Amino acid sequence: MKKLTFFITVFFCLGIGVGNAQYAVLHNFNGADGANPSGTLALSGNKLYGTTQLGGAKGVGNIFSVNTDGSYYKDLFDFDTANGGNPQGSVILLGNKLFGATSENTIFSIDTNGKGFKVLFTFNGINSQGSWPNGALTFSGGKLYGTTIYGGKYSNDKGMVFCIDTNGKGFKDLLDFNGKNGEFPVGGPLAYSSGVLYGMTQYGGANDSGCVFSIDTNGNKYKDLFDFNEANGKRPYATSLVLSGSTLYGTVTEGGAHDSGCIFSIDTNGSGYTDLFDFNNKSSGIPQSGLMLSGNVLYGTTFRGGTYHGDCIFSIGANGSNYTDLFDFDGTDGAAPWNMALISSGNVLYGTTSYGGTSNRYGVVFKFTYADLGVNNMPATSNSINVYPNPSNGVFTIQSSVVSGQLTVYNVLGEKVYSNYRLANPDSYRESNYQIDLSSQPNGVYLYRVISTGGALIGEGKIVKQ
Repeated sequence: MKKLTFFITVFFCLGIGVGNAQYAVLHNFNGADGANPSGTLALSGNKLYGTTQLGGAKGVGNIFSVNTDGSYYKDLFDFDTANGGNPQGSVILLGNKLFGATSENTIFSIDTNGKGFKVLFTFNGINSQGSWPNGALTFSGGKLYGTTIYGGKYSNDKGMVFCIDTNGKGFKDLLDFNGKNGEFPVGGPLAYSSGVLYGMTQYGGANDSGCVFSIDTNGNKYKDLFDFNEANGKRPYATSLVLSGSTLYGTVTEGGAHDSGCIFSIDTNGSGYTDLFDFNNKSSGIPQSGLMLSGNVLYGTTFRGGTYHGDCIFSIGANGSNYTDLFDFDGTDGAAPWNMALISSGNVLYGTTSYGGTSNRYGVVFKFTYADLGVNNMPATSNSINVYPNPSNGVFTIQSSVVSGQLTVYNVLGEKVYSNYRLANPDSYRESNYQIDLSSQPNGVYLYRVISTGGALIGEGKIVKQ
């Protein structure tokens, strides 16, 4: 028995599914306890964390928590003009602290119990450190990475990419956009893999329709990977890229066959752009949120479309096949899912809508239970891979007959959280067992993938700790 222990930093814990679906509102915002949530929720155990753009005690948003069964909603912190306000991005969870940014030019941290709020950094304007960091942060190597929509060193005020230590020190301007290399970066978290960050801009690039870009964590080797041109999509808005292996997945809100946006994939080297699905405003809607990848299925939401000409939750194969409208919001159960990606645990998806609910104004936190999501929806693998027990309490055995290959684990953002471990089986006629110990990690779903030394996919799937 060979033992392999994964040290994984998990921001959100993943799972996915259709068939026998059940939708439930976990919390209806009423203004006083927050209003108009946006950004992806953070999940730890049975607790969800998020932010609202408005409402709360001071009217400029708050940080909240709620149990996954809808109980024990708590207003953890109310923003005001002195400490920021109007957060439109996600919070990320590192240990017992939440980190995030506000549209009022602050980066903050707070303990998960609502204590210890701290403004880590305040952006000071257009021509120096940028302004309006309304997106989500990405964590890697002890640093937080993010973007501002405006500011930077250029007088044309096109936004920037930055990094900062988790204690608020060491701020660094990694890249200033100038229009030609992109303009107004998208607010979603940057995708990360092996020292490289991936993101999108809403405008700029060769056709002023936005672009996909990459840059290393030192601020070097910037590359415009792809320029949108309306026919192939336009204006990625308030969404983030999902990274799986060497493939990026994303959405745009305009362009495509019906000028209602599309889902696309592209290789991390900028080649192989594929328009996977074209939305239609009258039927399938317009995407204004990011995607979540589970196995070989993408999940997301639309701003318009569906049975009630409103919004929906959908799934689609990663190859663009089998688009399915899973659930249609009717307003009373939520409306306008915006600037967020779904997260999952087991066979349950969690998310927010910015409007709708009992008040029809302030939004909701919801869950969507889907029988085909989770362990029962684990993608098929070849006979060379077997994982057991699954689910487990944290210790898994991977049984493999692969002679030589690479085992990689991903988190919910599609980031590589473990890589470069070589499976080495001296005898191709026998199977070797590799033990993965996740007993110290939060409950949830982790994705694994095994690639042969020749680059072929040997197997992939989910391992569920519960």
